[in-house]
Amino acid sequence: MQQDWRLIGNPQAGAGRTLKLWSQLVQRFPEAAGLRVHWTRASGEATAVARAAAGQCAMVVAVGGDGTANEVATGLIEAGVRETVLGLLPLGTGNDAARALGLEDPVEAWTALAKGPTRSMDVIEVRCETDQGVTTRYSLVYAAAGIAAEILERTTARVKYWAGRRGCYTVGFLRALAGWRSPEMRIRCAGREYAGRFMVVSAGNAEWVGGGMMRLSPGARWDDGLLNINLIPRLNGWQALRSFPRLYRGTHLHLRGVRYLTAPELELESDPPTRVQVDGDVCGATPARFRVLPGRLRVKAAAA
Repeated sequence: MQQDWRLIGNPQAGAGRTLKLWSQLVQRFPEAAGLRVHWTRASGEATAVARAAAGQCAMVVAVGGDGTANEVATGLIEAGVRETVLGLLPLGTGNDAARALGLEDPVEAWTALAKGPTRSMDVIEVRCETDQGVTTRYSLVYAAAGIAAEILERTTARVKYWAGRRGCYTVGFLRALAGWRSPEMRIRCAGREYAGRFMVVSAGNAEWVGGGMMRLSPGARWDDGLLNINLIPRLNGWQALRSFPRLYRGTHLHLRGVRYLTAPELELESDPPTRVQVDGDVCGATPARFRVLPGRLRVKAAAA
């Protein structure tokens, strides 16, 4: 069966540690040594390779973190072929998509590729603006507008390397907060409209983000056909500093002014435009639309 697998990996994932982790996995599972990994050299390459492999093999396996998983999943979605299953080997920094499927441990994830059940997973479709016009992106974990994109850019590879999974996003948040100004937003979802200054607007497909450190979307499920939406209003610097630790526990929902709801889609505009990110990658800016595509991907998950 492994001859029907296509492995696509990012050697730069995990702050450059993915190749070492793959070598360790091969030592533990000798059968992995016979599998060829297509190691990518540029952004978007994993999507192109996965798109070409769709329908040609039983499973395409993303070897890396959430960025790799997102690119491979995008290729399968764009190919429009549902027969090919997405497999995940979590060897990156965040691994939130794999964690949602119960595949946090690489050894367990490897076992699940052969023996785990195949499930249908929802996908978030994101449409937003770029310099070239409207673009469409896909998300497995979450999509967000507001300070989330600034945090990502401030959480550089160097920060990830030195601060580690536990500390890197906190450092990124502190760096982003210094110059942040919450824009005026207009948000439409669940038949209602919300307006005001918002710090973050997010749509979650899984509970945990930030390498399993932040419970941004409590109760979110990747197979319920709904988005779990956070509308977090403007906070001044001191309020933001005091409130940020609540994201780790998922208790930010109790902050004054926060709205948390479920809906199949949302639309947002902002003045000035604010950037949009999907699964840890800045992809454009508002105006944007987040929409759930129920059961769009077939994925390998951990055994119940």
